[in-house]
Amino acid sequence: MRKVFTGVLWIFAIIILFLPLSNKAQDQKPFTFGMHPSLWFTYTNSSQATSENENMQWLLSLPANFNYAGKNFQFDSDVFLQYGQIVKANQHPQKTQDNLILNLMPSIRLLKKPGVRLFWQTKVETQMKEGVLDNQKTGFLDPGFLTHTLFVGNKNQLITQTEKQTFQIVYGVGYSYQQVLKNHFQLLSDIQPNSNNKNIMGSTAVFNLGYMQKFNRLMSIDLAFNSLLLAKKDFFKNTSNSRFTSLLLANLNIGMFSL
Repeated sequence: MRKVFTGVLWIFAIIILFLPLSNKAQDQKPFTFGMHPSLWFTYTNSSQATSENENMQWLLSLPANFNYAGKNFQFDSDVFLQYGQIVKANQHPQKTQDNLILNLMPSIRLLKKPGVRLFWQTKVETQMKEGVLDNQKTGFLDPGFLTHTLFVGNKNQLITQTEKQTFQIVYGVGYSYQQVLKNHFQLLSDIQPNSNNKNIMGSTAVFNLGYMQKFNRLMSIDLAFNSLLLAKKDFFKNTSNSRFTSLLLANLNIGMFSL
């Protein structure tokens, strides 16, 4: 199961990343895609009487999305990759950031007015390289969080959609089932048999927002916010019985550069 899922995940990520290189897809108006990579470097040098310390940090971020907007069936997807390291003299590089988040969300229209839709959202959260968490070694999908959500909601365009501007929100309520994929990583449920932290299910609230504005041929701004609240049993008695995940991305694009 883990090997099959790993293969499917990487294939989809590669498709997402290289779709913008296809000229044919640009002629199909229902399809939209985007990719905004950014790379940051920071160099620090501190000198003292007896020693000199220097280090360099780098961070690569790569958000991408692929969407299809039909009259009845629609499909939204996005992937977010982030990886960074700090490199010190005479030491092995240390990982500072490592995130891989994949979100797939097909939907069909149930009612034309008031625009009610049925959504199925699959979200994957993991890391790409080996690391350490709670004194345990971690790796790709070890652990990984796989969340399936079926919800009823709406998708609204808050402004007139043009090639220069878009503003869309998706919201709704439903039910989620979250699995934890792992190989060697030990969860609390593995150590304490009565713990219920491995697989959880419960009522869900979803809210996603996307905004894009092109000021001219070289300058544009992008904003994306995705959130999901999964409430476990007795949520109103104990708010710790829940899981909340969110991702906020903001980019200012100037020519070939992204901030």
